[in-house]
Amino acid sequence: MEISVEKIEGTTDVKYFYDSYTVHVGNHRILTVVTYCEITAGKWLKQAKKANNSKSLPKTLVVGFSVERQNDYYSRYGLLEFPYELLHICIGSHCLLYHLNDPDFYKPPKFLAHFLSDPEVIVVGMGIKEKSSHLEKDFEVKIKNAVDLNELAVKGMKRDELDLGRYDLDRLAKAVLGKHMDVVRPGRKIEWFKRKRPYYHSPELNDEKVMFTTADAYLCYRIGSQLFDMIHGKASSAIAAAAAVAAAAKSRKNKKMKKGKKNKKGKK
Repeated sequence: MEISVEKIEGTTDVKYFYDSYTVHVGNHRILTVVTYCEITAGKWLKQAKKANNSKSLPKTLVVGFSVERQNDYYSRYGLLEFPYELLHICIGSHCLLYHLNDPDFYKPPKFLAHFLSDPEVIVVGMGIKEKSSHLEKDFEVKIKNAVDLNELAVKGMKRDELDLGRYDLDRLAKAVLGKHMDVVRPGRKIEWFKRKRPYYHSPELNDEKVMFTTADAYLCYRIGSQLFDMIHGKASSAIAAAAAVAAAAKSRKNKKMKKGKKNKKGKK
């Protein structure tokens, strides 16, 4: 599956600190906004709440979600758990990459806490429970409905022969969405930033970082939406119908076998 990114020229806003990009993930076009600004991120989330993107779950908003740090630091006692630095949210064909401010120097982002605590917002992601716990601890942001994609896949697909609970994002995408959703990743660490911009202090994310981060958030959204459809929507009905047909066929086969046994006894 091909992934590409192109910066939308003329959409950079120095006052509100945001850049816009078009990211193609296969045949899907995603509009991505990258920002440091709470006002911009708050407006983006406010618009997103007006959407109702789940056919199988009315009056709910399914959100692909993740957070990450630029670097992991270790001491002799193990991994040092610094606050997250970049948040990714994907809803349909729109993605937000928001730079989280250092909680030691800035107030917690209330707009984000309000959005993620909304009972109608379902947040899906990889390792979501652990990430949610750290987010609440460092930023006072609590996710009301956090759904782990691995657990959802086990419930939705019901494929006991697959170890879906241990799949990473790429393997899960291929299992749920099909083999065509195969992401080719670079064999090196992706640098986060370009050189600092001359007109203000905020560094600009590398295009490659924008591209793969958007793709990951989009895959979380697509996988979550597909699995919810399997469990609650038309796909669920189709699975139930297929199971009913299989059960009926098995029942007919058993009846024929019993009838055959009776005929053999009658002949004796």
